[in-house]
Parts: sequence; structure tokens; C-alpha cells
Amino acid sequence: MSTTFEALPDEILMIILQYSGNVYNIFRTFSGLNKRLNNILVDRRLHLLTDFLYMHYNDKYVNYYYNSAVFHNVSQQLLSIIITENDKVLRQCFQSLVIFHIKEKTNRLKDKFKCYIEHFQSIRLLLTNDETRNIDEELKNSLKNLKNCPISIKNIEQIVSLILTKGARLEYNDSEFHEFNLAKAINGLLLAKLNSIEYSTQRLINSLVQMFKSLIISNPNLLQDQDWFYYDGYSVHFFLYCSMYQINTIHSDRTITSINMECYQAILDLLLFTIQFLKHLFRNEVWAKIYLLDIFNMITLTNVVTKHEIFIEASQIEILNIILNEYSLEDKILFDKEFNDMFQQILDNLIENNRVHTLLLIYHANERIRNLFQNSWNNEKYVNIMTKNRTTRQFFHALLNDELLRTWLTSTDLLFVLLQKKEYELVKKLLKLSPSLVYQCDDDASDIKT
Repeated sequence: MSTTFEALPDEILMIILQYSGNVYNIFRTFSGLNKRLNNILVDRRLHLLTDFLYMHYNDKYVNYYYNSAVFHNVSQQLLSIIITENDKVLRQCFQSLVIFHIKEKTNRLKDKFKCYIEHFQSIRLLLTNDETRNIDEELKNSLKNLKNCPISIKNIEQIVSLILTKGARLEYNDSEFHEFNLAKAINGLLLAKLNSIEYSTQRLINSLVQMFKSLIISNPNLLQDQDWFYYDGYSVHFFLYCSMYQINTIHSDRTITSINMECYQAILDLLLFTIQFLKHLFRNEVWAKIYLLDIFNMITLTNVVTKHEIFIEASQIEILNIILNEYSLEDKILFDKEFNDMFQQILDNLIENNRVHTLLLIYHANERIRNLFQNSWNNEKYVNIMTKNRTTRQFFHALLNDELLRTWLTSTDLLFVLLQKKEYELVKKLLKLSPSLVYQCDDDASDIKT
């Protein structure tokens, strides 16, 4: 007798699904076929949802994630899918998982941040002056060996132990030559592997990240070390942001066909870690403005391998959201001419590249940024861009469908620009969404009814 696919027990189906491609494609292929398959897909024994977040099934936070409200809500949405290849629902579900994942990482770092510093300082305070000099010199020599010898996990772990167990600190006088540069080390040992076909074990990548974290804990000022990018020097945060937002340009001059997602995850982890220390290092300065402008400068339409697109896009959005929140908390920050000019370029870039999710995130961030939209928006210019083809029109409709953004859009002369361009379909939608516009007048005092 022949056996059908559905006649197989759940355990066999789970094994088959594990070898059916990446997680998103598995859901795209099998979700909505029937209720039984939907249940199998979200079964935590198969751990597809945590696999999508690149979490090992033995990770200590796996059960916490599955018991969270976010995972419960996503599971319920996935169980209710009755149409196969429902991309919109699937994308929203997986994006929410990534955003939740990053928020949790950030919250854990906030809780542990003071402990990291206090633990290191308590060890160092117990050292005599001679012990401090000796242990610091040993750390310098170990880092020098790391630069001159092949990388090994044993050497990396020795450096971490010198810092976190014995209280060593890498510190240079202003006049002293820097034999070790944190920005150069992160670029050469970690970020360069993002697009590399060279195999790197997860253990090696994790060890490198732990070493960089330890160095930052011992001396946050190392975050100001600079490396060259074209003709200018930039500090650590710049290269981490570039790896997140400009994957195709920062570390390779060729077309990218693959991304080392273990490395990408490590970069994300290190970036979240450094943000906490940047807040500590520049607590009396407008640090958030500097880094927010850098991120804005990097927001482009990134073409990445399809199977990683959702994770990367959601990560970019959430990192931007974290910095926007820090920016809004800084009372000293003013929206000066430099920021306004930069924001105009950002807005142009987002609209030209149809980055609707990023644009809406920025707009919803806080009221002061919404005022920037009011000053920077150019209806005639942007209508021309958003009515070029079917894709750009979809972008236009997405903006109009956002309730908060629509309130601002309909308070401008958008309606009359659409009329002049004879975009009657968009005019009808705009009037349907905001019937009161029928009584508005243009600059020549001609009302819409005429």
C-alpha cells in the first residue's frame, strides 16, 4: 500500500520539515495547507521560531521566549493562516519576533551594564600599583601576539581572563603609540567575515565578541579608536552601523551572494552592547545625535540574500528605533540647521527607495521629528516620485493608510497637487479618508468643489 505525506506521524514530518529549506520558506510552503501542519510548524519541539532567530535549542532563554506574550500571539496568528503563501502575514509575524528578540537583548544588557563595570572595578581596586603595571603590560603583550600570530580561541580566552578575572586594562597615554586599535581589530577580525566565504566556527566568533566586550568593559574610551574608511577616520560605532545598514558596500567590492548570519548576529550583539557604553562614555554630550545622523546617512535600499531579508530589515528598524528613543530622551538636543539639512536628504532617500517601514517608524518616533516632516516635505516632488510606477504607487497608498501620517499629509496641499497631475484615483482615496478636504482652498483661494 502506498503512503501519503499526511499519513506520516508528526515526528517524521518534523524531520522532513527541518530539511525543507530556511524557516521562512518552510512556513511559506506548508502553512495554511491544513490545521495539522499549522500545529506542527509552531510546535516548540521543532523549534522553527527560535531557529529563525538563530538561537540554539539549548539556549537558556528559549523557554522564556516560547512562554512570552509575543511568541504566543505570533503562534496564534500562524495557526490561523488558511491561505498558503500569505507573505504579508508571515512577514509581519517574523518581523515581530526579531524586534522582540532585539528588545530582550537590549533589556538584559541594561540590567547587567552596571554589574559589568562594578565587577571589573572591584577587581582592579584590589591590585597594588606594581600588580596593575604588570597585569596591564601582560595584556598589551597578549594583544600584540594576537596581531602577529594566527588567531586561536586559547589566546582569545587568555585575554578575556586577564581582563575579567585579573583586572587588566588596556590604556595608553595621549603621546603613546597605539599598538592595538579596537576599531581596526573589530574590522579585521570580525566585520570582515560578514561577507566572507571563509568558514568561521561559531565558537571563534563568540570568543572574539567576548574579547571585544571585555576590552570595552575595562576601558570604554577604546570605543573612540579610529580606523580609515576611504579618506576619513571613523570610530567603532560607525563600522558596526555600516555592517548593519550597508552590508553590500562596507566590507566588499564585489556582488554579495551570501551573508554569514552567525557573524551578523555577533555584530548585532556587539552593537547593542556598545550602545550602553556610549551612553555611559558620552553621558554629558549629545552622543545620540551623532550616531543617529550616522545611521540616517546609511539607510539605503540594501539588496540582501532573500532568505535573510526579513531578519536584517527588522534588525535595521529596531536598531534605528533604539537610537531614536535615546535621541528623544536627550533634552539638550536641538534640531539645528545641520540636522534639518540632513533630514531632507534622508527623506528623499527613503521615498526614492520605497522604504515605507523605516519612514513610518521615524515618523511615529516622537512629535519633534514629525515637525521635521512638516518642514521637509515637498508634495510636488514626492508625488512625482510616488506615481512613477505600480511599486511606487503601492508605497504612496501605504503612507495614506497610516492613520497618524495621513492626518499630517491631508493638512498640506497634497490634494491640489494630485488634481493638477490628474491622479484621480488617489484623489478619490484621499477624499474618502478625509471628506473635510472638499472644503479646502489652494493658494489662489480656489476651493476643491470648483
